[in-house]
Amino acid sequence: MANKEHVDLIRRDVDAWNTWRAQHPKVKPDLADADLSSADLMLANLSGARLCRANLVLANLRGADLRKADLSGANLVGARLLGVDLVQAKLHGADLSTAEDLTPEQLEHTTGDMETKLPEGLPYPRRWAVRRGAAGA
Repeated sequence: MANKEHVDLIRRDVDAWNTWRAQHPKVKPDLADADLSSADLMLANLSGARLCRANLVLANLRGADLRKADLSGANLVGARLLGVDLVQAKLHGADLSTAEDLTPEQLEHTTGDMETKLPEGLPYPRRWAVRRGAAGA
C-alpha cells in the first residue's frame, strides 16, 4: 500500500517532491497501488520508486526518471512517456498498451514479460524472451 505522505507530496508539487528526493536519497518512495491517474509528473524523480499496481492512466510522465522503478502490474494506459528514463525499470505485467511516445530504445534496458502489454506495433525486447527462456531452464 502506498505511503499517503508520498502520494500527497508528488500530487501536490513535483518540484517539492524532487527537492525532498534530493534531501532523502536513501528513501525508497512507496507509491504502490497509488491512484496517480491524470497526474502531472513531468520531470519527476521516481528512480527506485515502488509503483507496482499504480494507476498512472493518462499521467504526464514526460522526462521523468523511472530508473530502477518497479512498475510491475501498473496501469499506464494513455500515459505520456516522451523522454522517460526506464533503465532497469521492472515492467512485468504492466499495461502500456496505449502509452504515448514509448520507444524500443526506452524498453531496451528494462525487464518485463509476455504479460506486459505494449502499444500495437512495438516489439517486445529480445532480452525479455531470453530472460524468460533462461528462467524456465
